Amino acid sequence: MNVPLLPMAGRPHRRAARAFTLVEILVSLGVLAILLLISAEVIGTVQTTWSNTNARVSQFREARTAFDIITRNLSQASLNTYLDYDNNYLSQDDTAGVSPIAPTRYQRKSDLRFVSGKASTLVPSGGGAGILPGHAVFFQAPLGVAHDPAFAGLDRLLCGRGYFVQFTSDEFFRPEFIASGSLRFRYRLMEYSPPAEQNLIYTDPTVKAAWMAKAGVPLQTNETSVDRSLTRPVADNIVALVISPMVDLSATGATAGSGSRSSTLIAENFEYDSEQLTLANQLGLGQQGTQYLLPPLVRVVLVAIDETSAERLSQTSGSPSTAPFGTQISDLITSRPASQLNQTLDDIGKILREQYRVNYRIFSATVSLRGAKWST
Repeated sequence: MNVPLLPMAGRPHRRAARAFTLVEILVSLGVLAILLLISAEVIGTVQTTWSNTNARVSQFREARTAFDIITRNLSQASLNTYLDYDNNYLSQDDTAGVSPIAPTRYQRKSDLRFVSGKASTLVPSGGGAGILPGHAVFFQAPLGVAHDPAFAGLDRLLCGRGYFVQFTSDEFFRPEFIASGSLRFRYRLMEYSPPAEQNLIYTDPTVKAAWMAKAGVPLQTNETSVDRSLTRPVADNIVALVISPMVDLSATGATAGSGSRSSTLIAENFEYDSEQLTLANQLGLGQQGTQYLLPPLVRVVLVAIDETSAERLSQTSGSPSTAPFGTQISDLITSRPASQLNQTLDDIGKILREQYRVNYRIFSATVSLRGAKWST
């Protein structure tokens, strides 16, 4: 007898497996390709942004370090001012028929010097305004720089120091294995740093600028530990330096009736020379005015661009050795008074941003000179 077979209890009924169609596979591949393209675009954008940001941060970190060096050293500027007779009859040569002149009063004197102004004027061997944009500053400070190892422990030796921006190549400080045909021209913040043993301020009292005469001279080859170049780069891509001596009017005798006087009145054209007699009988400073006095305050401004922008400017300026900005920025700085410096900086930023389309940053601070002792 035939008995029909019944399905076993608990065993599921099997169904035929359904496969993907060709259309579904093509759609899936298309969606995956779109996602990969979007991911690649996002990754590329992030990488480019990170690279540019990293370059700017790295470059501006160098500029910040240079800015800190300037402000720190400038704050230590000294004149070692002393009082002496206005006429010293002991120095008169009576045998030459010169009648001795008796002194009438005491006056300030100094063998040191603080000077700031146009870089193209103060650094005559460094080039014109297109090569030396903005200002330069030179001063004496107890910084203890010495080339002779025997003086290494004398960290308070009096030294000359100067800062200015110069458009120059890296010929003298690049490694020897790099071909000389690929010189890199950049705006650089330069530091003039003669050692204490070459401080010539007492060599000839009639030539007080002798100690700063070598500023801007190109670096020399075959340097030794006791014979090195006196002008060296501190940071690349610093396109302008501004030095603005200032005074705190509330700390002088000019508060009453000073009217519209500005704190920049001691150097409204940015030029300050401690040897010059200016503002006589003003600001409560007596007959000598600002002569043999340090400015109480100095505003320091650095304008920096990043390396990517500098490389692009080098390629579009016609020749790597051609200064990209010419005299445009320098003329803007030197053609306006110090009281309009903020507006000048705004215009410089506009030029860099809109005309040259570069990434830039402006560093600014007002430094108090500890050696400034104003008295009548």
